[in-house]
Amino acid sequence: MPALSHRKTLSLAVLMASGLAAGNAAAQLEEVVVTAQKRSQSLQDIPISITAYDAQDIEAMRLIDAQDLGMVSPSLQMPAYPTSSNNLALFIRGIGNADSVVITKDPTVGVYYDGVYAARSSGMLSDLSELERVEVLRGPQGTLYGRNSTAGAINFINAKPTGELGFKQTLGAGNLDSWRSTTHLNLPRVAGFSAKLTGAFSDRDGWVDNSGPNKTPGLEYTDYYKKENEGYRVALRYDGVDKLLVDYSYDYSDMTTGPAYFQYGGPTGGFDGNGLPITDSFRSRLKETRTPVGGGRFAYYLPDTKTKVDGHNLTVSYEINDNLSLKSITGYRNLDDNASQNFSQSFGDAGSLEVYTATNDDEFSQELQLVGSAERLNYVGGLYYYNENGDQTERQYLDRAVVDQTGIYAFSLPDFTPCYIESVPGLSCSGFPFVNYLPIYLGEYTVKTDIESWAGFGQATWTPNILDDRLSLTGGLRYTDDQRDATRTNDGLPWNSRAPGKSSSDKDKVDYTAVADYSWTDEISTYAKVATGFRSGGSSRNGLDFNQAFDQETVTSFELGWKSQLMENRVRINGAMYYMEVDDIILDYLPDPVNNPSAVEVFNSGNADIYGLELDMQAAITDRWLVGFNYAFIDYTINDAVFPDGSDRTDTTELVWAPENAFSVSSDYNFPVSVGEVQFHLDYAWQDSQYALANTDAGKVEVGSYGLLNGRINLAGVQMLGGNWQFAVWGKNLTNRDDSNYLIGATARTYLQPRTYGAELILEL
Repeated sequence: MPALSHRKTLSLAVLMASGLAAGNAAAQLEEVVVTAQKRSQSLQDIPISITAYDAQDIEAMRLIDAQDLGMVSPSLQMPAYPTSSNNLALFIRGIGNADSVVITKDPTVGVYYDGVYAARSSGMLSDLSELERVEVLRGPQGTLYGRNSTAGAINFINAKPTGELGFKQTLGAGNLDSWRSTTHLNLPRVAGFSAKLTGAFSDRDGWVDNSGPNKTPGLEYTDYYKKENEGYRVALRYDGVDKLLVDYSYDYSDMTTGPAYFQYGGPTGGFDGNGLPITDSFRSRLKETRTPVGGGRFAYYLPDTKTKVDGHNLTVSYEINDNLSLKSITGYRNLDDNASQNFSQSFGDAGSLEVYTATNDDEFSQELQLVGSAERLNYVGGLYYYNENGDQTERQYLDRAVVDQTGIYAFSLPDFTPCYIESVPGLSCSGFPFVNYLPIYLGEYTVKTDIESWAGFGQATWTPNILDDRLSLTGGLRYTDDQRDATRTNDGLPWNSRAPGKSSSDKDKVDYTAVADYSWTDEISTYAKVATGFRSGGSSRNGLDFNQAFDQETVTSFELGWKSQLMENRVRINGAMYYMEVDDIILDYLPDPVNNPSAVEVFNSGNADIYGLELDMQAAITDRWLVGFNYAFIDYTINDAVFPDGSDRTDTTELVWAPENAFSVSSDYNFPVSVGEVQFHLDYAWQDSQYALANTDAGKVEVGSYGLLNGRINLAGVQMLGGNWQFAVWGKNLTNRDDSNYLIGATARTYLQPRTYGAELILEL
C-alpha cells in the first residue's frame, strides 16, 4: 500500500475517534478484565502496556491459531520457523529468538496456557478453540513472570466449565479443500463437579503442489503448507467445598503439516551444486514446485511433519479469608515433534539442503501464589520451580557430494541409511544409483538439555493517604537460580561438522519492577515504570564448537504510559513510550551462509538501545459501530557488536523482525434484521520492511513491507429447531497480496499465503 494510503488510514482512525460528539450518546465500551498481575483487574487500572482479545474478538477476527495474533498485534511478530510450519519465532519490541526450534536457546516471550509456562513454541499452531481471552503483555515481565519474558508475555486463558448443560458446534469449509469442526460440550454440575469436553479437527491442502516428472515410487512428496490438526481437551472444575476451587485440564494436539516452500530467487547464469546451469529465478509466488535448473516442474523428497503436544494443568485456589487467598498451579507439558524440510534448491550453487529434526521435550512447573490485600495495599508473593528435559536429533542432507580427505563421497538411500562409495560419479551403492535429486548424507547429531530453575518473587502496590488516593506505588523483586547442562554427540563421521561437546552454567539473577501510577481523573491516568528481566544463556546447537556456551542477555526498560477513557466511556486511548537497554545481546551468526547455511553460531556481543511507542485506541462510534486502531513504532541503536571472527560489525548489525512502523485497523458494525443480527467485521494490518536475517556475509536480508485485509460477515442469533444459529462467510488476505515474507541469504524466500475464504455455521444449544 502506498505511504499516502497509510496516512489516510491513520487520519481516518483519528478523525473517527475525535469526532464522536456527533455519535450515539448511548454508545459505550465494555470493561476489559485481565489477570496480567495474578489477580482480576480492569485493563484500565494496571500500569502495563497490554492488549487483550476476548471471545467475541477472537471469533470476529477468526483467530484460529497463535500465528493469527501476529498481524493484529503490531508490536508482536510471529514468523514461522524455516524448517517447520508448527514452530513460531516470537518477537515483541524487537526482541526475540529467531532460532526458536532449538532447545538449547530460550525465547524472550513467555507463553502461558492458563498460567502454565510453555518454553517451546513448537505446537503453538494447534487449534485455539473456545478461548475466553488472550492477553499480550509488552515489555519485561521479570518480576511476576520471571526468566525468558524480557520482551513480554502471552497469556492464553481457556473458557472454564459452566456447570450447566450446553453444546456448541462449529462447522466450516473453504478453498484449498479446507474444513474445520469444533465441538464443545458442557455437562451439568453434579456433587460440586463440572466438566467440559472439546474436540477440534481441521484439514487443508497444501497450496504449493510438490510434484514433477522425477517422482520416484515409494518416496514421500508432501505438499508444502499442508495442514491437518486433531485436538482434544477435557476440563474439570470442583467447587463443592466452601472457599475451595479446583480446576484440572488435559489437552492433546496431533498435527500433520508441510513446511514453508522456499523458492530460488537469486541470479541466473551460474551453476547449482551438481554443476548444472541455473537458468530460472522465481521472484513471484509459485503454486507448484519448480527447479531453477531448467525451470520445469520438479518434486522434492519431503515426508510429513508430525507434531504431538499434550499437557496437564492443576490449579487449586483457597480463600484463607476475605482478603487473602492461596493458589497452586501445577503444570506438565510434553512435546514430540518430527519436522521435515526440503529447501528445494533455493540456495542455488550451495545445493538443496534438507533438514530432519526430531524433538522430545518434557516440562514440569510448580508455582505457589499468595494473593492478598489490606486497606491500602495489594500484594502477591510466591515460589516457582521449573524443570525441563529435552533431546533433539537433526539429520542434514545436500544434493551435492561432500568429500573428505580420503576422497570418499557420502550418499543416502531412500530410507536415509547412509552409504559410501569411491568418488566416481555414476557408481551405485547397494544397487541404488546416484541421481542429482537424491539427498547426500551430511551427518546426524543429537543435543540433550537439562534445565532446573528456582525463583521467589513478590510485588506490592501501595496507595498512600495523600493526593486524594490518586497515587499508587508498586515495587517488586524476583530472585532466580537458573541451572542448565547440555551435551552434543554425533554419528562419528569424519565430515560431520557438529563435533561432540558439553556445556553447563549455574547463574542467579535479581530482577525488579518499580512503578508510580497517578490518576488525574477517574478516567485518565499516567504511569512511570522501570523494569528488568533476563534471558537465559545456552549453547549453539548448530555451532561448530558446542563447548562454547553463551551467557545471559539482560534488559532494563524505562516506560511512560497512559490509560484513558473519554467521552463518557465511548473512546479508549492507551499508550506507552519506552526506552530499553539490552546488554550482552544474544546474536546469531552464519559464518558461511553460501557453503554451510545450516551452521549458526550464537554468541553475546555488545548492547542495544531500543526506543518505541505503542498506541491502542478503541471507539464506539454508535452503539452498533466499533472501531479500533493499534500502532507500534520501533527504533534502535546497536553498540560494540564484535563477531566471533574478530570483525566489528556494529554498523551492519540489525535487529531482526523489528519493523519500524506497524499498525492495525478494525471495524465492527452490526444491525438487527427480522431473523437475528447481521455482524460485519473488517481488519487491516500493515508492517514496515524488516530484517529476516542479518549479520551474514551475504549482507542484510530484508523482507519488504506489506499489508493484509481480512473480513467476516455473520448472521447471528437465528432461533430455529430449538437452537441458536450463526451463519458466516469469511476471507483472509482479501486483496491476494503475494509479497515475500521470509528470506534466508540472498536467494531463498517464501511468500504470503494466497487469498483464502470460506463459510461456517455455529449452533448453540
